[in-house]
Amino acid sequence: MLNCDIRSYGAVGDGAAMNTAAIQAAIDDCASHGGGRVTLSEGRYLCGFIALKSGVELHIERDAVLLGSTDAADYPEIETDFWLTEYAPRFNKRCFIYAEDCEDVAITGRGAIDCQGEAYIEPLSRERAMHSHWPYARKPHPALPGDENVDPFIKNIRSYSPGRVVLFMGCKNVLVEDVTLRNSPAGWGYWICGCDRVYFHRAQILASVLYPNNDGIHINCSQNVSVSDCTIVCGDDGVVVRAYSAPLGKDTPCEKVSVTNCNITSHSAGIRIGWYNDGVIRNCTFSNLTMTDSTTGIDLRLPNTPTEHRGSDQGFEATLVENLNFSDIVMDRIFYEPVYIHISERNLCAGVRRLYFNNIHARGVHLPAIIGRADCPVEDIYFTNCHFSQI
Repeated sequence: MLNCDIRSYGAVGDGAAMNTAAIQAAIDDCASHGGGRVTLSEGRYLCGFIALKSGVELHIERDAVLLGSTDAADYPEIETDFWLTEYAPRFNKRCFIYAEDCEDVAITGRGAIDCQGEAYIEPLSRERAMHSHWPYARKPHPALPGDENVDPFIKNIRSYSPGRVVLFMGCKNVLVEDVTLRNSPAGWGYWICGCDRVYFHRAQILASVLYPNNDGIHINCSQNVSVSDCTIVCGDDGVVVRAYSAPLGKDTPCEKVSVTNCNITSHSAGIRIGWYNDGVIRNCTFSNLTMTDSTTGIDLRLPNTPTEHRGSDQGFEATLVENLNFSDIVMDRIFYEPVYIHISERNLCAGVRRLYFNNIHARGVHLPAIIGRADCPVEDIYFTNCHFSQI
């Protein structure tokens, strides 16, 4: 297998020199020769936006760190005709590592992706923190040319931080193995969108629980996805399964997702299913999980859609959630409900049905809650050998 060491392309692992061009050159050269491995050996390699290519494995060795730039200008907005970037969540079209329409692509190794997230957040005042879910907020995005023509709502929600650390868009045969992603910049760790055959194995996400919007693994409109033997610590949702198909321009279900043998800590939901007007989410399993110190454990919340402005990741479909199995799960120190199902009034919904909870043992401040809606039934919900205790 072809092995391209980034140092051969001029990369310097001193934590100060900018290596974006060198790393991208190694990836491009590797892809042009039919694929292989691009290796980061011992060192700290400062870098901005890079694009993976088909057949390329980005391999970060144990003593190596891919260090994210602290300058947001090093993460330009994605420009492509492959997906509808105007529907990017939180109106944020920027990320650190990007793969579009790739096949056989991987990020592996015992090393780390360090996003230097502290550069992208700021502490809230004491008064604001009293009314916030987190004591920090994303730094606001600086003014841009043409901002006078941008909706004030969009300007206010945009942030200085890259919206995603790693974005796989429309890819097939994706592997993330062993690598540690840490210090997320108040943006999602991984966004898997419109992909098929994706495997996370022994990966770690170690993000601050005090930073907002740093979801762990966000699985959207994808199929045949496996997340196994992973550790996820983050401030926002640990694992998210959604069918927000607006970026893809066509209704695309999310199905055949398996999450197993994982440890999750989150200051939001451990497992989140659905959100604003998603489409079809079906045939998924969640097993052998441990969740602690989280706001909610399993959260299937279909919230009210905004009335004055379209939400940044608000879909156009009626949500249907069916055939989900949750088994052999331990939850402890859950601050609200260990299981929460809620269909709000202003949410397109076709139904929530056939959910199976087996061998769930949980301690939390509240007991499970299931709140349906007259025109959108919650039906066929089964609890078998489950124990919930209030603390």
